Formats: sequence, structure tokens, C-alpha cells
Amino acid sequence: MNTTLKRLARSLFIPTLALALSAPVHADVLLDKIVAVVNDRVILSSELNERMAEKAQELQGQNITVDDRMALQEKVLESLIFETLQLERAKQVGLNTTDEEVNTQMQQIAEQNKLTLMELRNRLNAQMPDGFAQVRQKVQHKILIQKLREAEVISQTQVTESEIQNYLQRQSLALSDLELQLSHILIALPESATPQQRSEALTTIEALRNRIVAGEDFSQIAVRHSNGSKALEGGNLGWLKQEQIPTFFADAIQNLNVGQISQVIQSPSGFHLIKLADKRDLNAQLVKEYRLHRFIILSDNASMDKVPAQLLELSKSLNSVKAFNELNTLFADIPKEVNAGSDLGWRTLEQIPSGIRDMVSSLAPNTALPPLATEEGWMILFLEDAREINQQDVDKTQQAIQAIRIRKANETFDLWLRRLKDEAYIKTFLN
Repeated sequence: MNTTLKRLARSLFIPTLALALSAPVHADVLLDKIVAVVNDRVILSSELNERMAEKAQELQGQNITVDDRMALQEKVLESLIFETLQLERAKQVGLNTTDEEVNTQMQQIAEQNKLTLMELRNRLNAQMPDGFAQVRQKVQHKILIQKLREAEVISQTQVTESEIQNYLQRQSLALSDLELQLSHILIALPESATPQQRSEALTTIEALRNRIVAGEDFSQIAVRHSNGSKALEGGNLGWLKQEQIPTFFADAIQNLNVGQISQVIQSPSGFHLIKLADKRDLNAQLVKEYRLHRFIILSDNASMDKVPAQLLELSKSLNSVKAFNELNTLFADIPKEVNAGSDLGWRTLEQIPSGIRDMVSSLAPNTALPPLATEEGWMILFLEDAREINQQDVDKTQQAIQAIRIRKANETFDLWLRRLKDEAYIKTFLN
């Protein structure tokens, strides 16, 4: 599972299970009042309380203790407002998600928690009404927001020819396999900040730095005080290659050791603190890829304990892509959209669900796995071919363009998010 999905499983599914276990059977209607209005949408107290419980569970799992409930409540409400704005914007520009995208991530979340997809569905539905559907919707929202960021920030970031050439030159001189894990605190400034606002923000972040140096936890302070988009993750920016790190961070962290924090950094969006949480080297190596196809046979009671004999024989008989494609004729009554994306393309083992990686890696080309039970029914997975590729052979120019875009987008993302907020009608009703 890639890093993004692991983070998604930790931040979404595990807190949801914990919340479901602790949720009261009967909600107090009097508590379900409006806590915010965002354009034409309202955010209810019940939504805020649910997200508060999830975030508290998540922070507890990271050993981050937050004593100031009001500060956390304000941060969580702000994150709900930003989420609402982004989902609304995604709808306006016509973005959507496919069932395949959502199902793939649900499968990954189930595996992260050592469950099958059916076990995940049954457990969530047993713990709360429509629990599986609720978690599925949250996954869908996360995918949609990521697509919006790709469309409106990353893809719109311009990259010049000179930037590409400079990047490629630096790559040839520097180690390309170094990644840094960074944590971030931002004290934001409005776009037209006054000298007094700048002075107050600088005083605030210098005070926060002194508290961290004196021994307070960086993550807790980020949750309570940071205006950055990752505040509710303790400021964790995840693993970044050196070329993906915003320019105004690069010099400040160059000489940091793991665990150290930077001096105060100024940028157009405000004042920053960066902590070097960890670093690692990734050695270049040959990677094996598998060309996979999948076919779904609809069933309401698919179970690995009761694989139909005729389907077992059918999977054994598949010995070519042509034979696999004939499944569409054999099962002509299955709606076409169910198997519209049957060609999964080339995938590494990391991109294949962990529960079947060993089986796929041991398959010979032009053979199929035995039928697998899924939420929709039986899935036949067919391996067309396997190959080894050298990561160094990837188009370096395209790699440079994407890395520069991500770096520049990281520099502007907070501004873009706050511009969405500035252009919206927002009113909050927290006591």
C-alpha cells in the first residue's frame, strides 16, 4: 500500500470504528443545531461532534494529547469548512469519482486493518446504521478533494524550460534517493497584511518556537495553533523528495538534524516553522510489474468458503487474453459498466492488494487466480504478462515537470485554500 493509502486508513477507518463503538444509540436532537453556514450548506453540531471524536481518536493513536477542547473544536470546524468548500468547488467544475477508484481504496483500508472487504462491511454495518456506506462516502470525498487539488493547483502550476534544465542538472549532481519527513506550523497572514498584523504574527510564531525548544510537543502545538492545511495531522507533511520541498523551506532545513526545528521562515502566506522528523534513502532498483485484468461475476453471497466448482474450472481454463475477453460473451447478462474497466494495466506488487500479492507474484503469464469473493460477487484476476523495469529509465523530463509542479503547488496550496474561503459566505455559531 502506498503512503497515501496508509495515511488514509489510519486517519479515516480506525477512528470511524472507534467512534462507532462508542456512539450512543439515541442521539439528542437538541444538540443537532447549526454550527456553521458555508454558502448554501449548513454544518450541524452532530457533524462537528462526530469529526471531533474521530480526530481525538486519531491524535490519541499518535500519542498527541490535546487538553484545550475549544481550540481543537475550532480547528476541526475550520477543517469541515475547508472540506465543504472543496467539495462544493469540485461539483462546480464537474469532477467526480468512479466506483473502481472508491472500491480500490476501500479494499486497501480493509487490508490495513487485517480484514476482508466483506468483513469490513459487516463490521461497520453492525456497529452503526449504514456504517460501510458512511465510510465509503468519506473515502469518495477524499478522492474528490485530491482530484480538485490536482486540477486547480498542481496541473495549473506553470513550469519553465529553464526550471526543468536546472532540476535535471541538480539531479545529476545530488543524491536522488533522499526523502525527508517534515512537520509544519504556519501562522497565516492575510494577502494584504498590515505592518501590525505582520508584527503580531511574527511574535506569535517566535513564542511558539520558544515553547517547542523548551520541550513542548511540536505536534500538539501544530494542532492547536497552526493555520496550515495539515494542522490536524500534527503538522505532518509526510515524506517529500528534496525537489518537492517548497523553495522557501529548502535553505532553512538544509543543515537540520533529525528532530531539530528551523528558525522562523517567512513566505507570502505567513510565518513558518519546520521540523525534520525523519529522513531516508531510497536506492534505485529493478521493479517488477504485472499486466492484470479482472472480471466481476455478480453475486449476493460470494464467500471464499463456497467457491462454485464451475467457476474454479472456468478460471483454470483461461490461457490467453482472448479467452479472458470471451467472459463478456459468456456472461452477457452482466451490465457492461460492471466490467468496463477490466484492463488494470501494469501494476507493481505495492499497487496490488496485500492479501493476493504472493499469489500474483507466483502466477505464470496467461493464467488466472482462483475466483476471489468480493463485495460485488466473484472476481477473476488474470495475469497477461510480467516484466522488470528500471526506475532510472522513466522519462526524466516528465519526472522533473511533476516534481517541480508539486513543489510549487506546495508553496501556493494554503493561499489557494484560503482564497476559496475568502470568496465564500461563511458564518459560524460556536459558543
